[in-house]
Amino acid sequence: MAFSTYAGWSNGVRGALAATLLAVAAFATAPAGAEIIRKEDTLRGITMTRDECAAKPQTLWLNVYGEDFCVRYYLSTAGGQGSRPVVILNGDHNGPVDPTRWTWADPSKASDVNTDKLVAIADQFSKLARTTAIYLGRIGVEGTSGSHLSRKTQLELNLIDVALEALRLRYQFEGFHLFGESGGGRLVFGLGEMRRDVGCLISGSGQIVTNRTIAMRPNDPTRTYFDISKVQLLKQNRALRMMVISDPNDQQVPTAAQQTPMVQSLRQAGYVVPHLLVEATDPKRHSVLDYGAVAMGGCVLGRHDDEIALAIGTMVRRSADINRRQQDEARAKSVPQTASGAITGQAGRT
Repeated sequence: MAFSTYAGWSNGVRGALAATLLAVAAFATAPAGAEIIRKEDTLRGITMTRDECAAKPQTLWLNVYGEDFCVRYYLSTAGGQGSRPVVILNGDHNGPVDPTRWTWADPSKASDVNTDKLVAIADQFSKLARTTAIYLGRIGVEGTSGSHLSRKTQLELNLIDVALEALRLRYQFEGFHLFGESGGGRLVFGLGEMRRDVGCLISGSGQIVTNRTIAMRPNDPTRTYFDISKVQLLKQNRALRMMVISDPNDQQVPTAAQQTPMVQSLRQAGYVVPHLLVEATDPKRHSVLDYGAVAMGGCVLGRHDDEIALAIGTMVRRSADINRRQQDEARAKSVPQTASGAITGQAGRT
């Protein structure tokens, strides 16, 4: 890819990118080992020196907007290898951000991250797509340095873009397929507008629509949410194939308010975008990662939209059965307690 991809960037950002790409090949590329990333670290922000970054497996030392970052990734070839890997960007961590104080609204929402789970996700996508898969750590979590308060900002979007370019040069990739869930589902659209080497782009339960594009501080990319309204820029990806996955009963990111408007906008612009409606099995009906892996596998392997929809439909029926069983079990547990309370109450009235 020519550096003209970054024509809209400042000279400082382009210069930092060029310097980074010259040095990036010197860092370790060994497979990642199991590690627990503590929630306390992700809440206060992760800092790392260049030497500390180099000592960890599968890392990139990058500079964006004058700030150094260690980006962690988890590469899998469990299902095969290819020159256009699947990149997975997962959802936000640590609960909502208080925008007035720019801090965590409820720190109790944070949890530790076991990197084995990230590797397992990369393995799952690799097996279904039969190619290389890379789980890319988001800013301030999953092994990547920085503050996760800057999630979905111009800073994070550009950091991920530079990381993809560094990975492209390190492994001589031709391009990427992108899957994102929730907050990651927004990032993949932003990357699709910036890059020219994206093949399949799938957004699951994505936080796509937002009005928070105004900076908390003027000209501060760490507190400015990026805009993805310029859908015409997606045309630069000639082979781009997009899909959106949603659970209509998502209690965390409402489908009608977040994903459906984007699908409508894309279709009005002339794009063919299947909107796959599914049934998640988690309590908030939000997690669609397994559906995303199946859809991405079909897309990478060149399956027709109807074939992918058929496979997704089979998964929906199985998930519906799981949800019914869970509801039946919950009702069954509540019946003995009700009966016991009724007996006690009757005994008390004698």
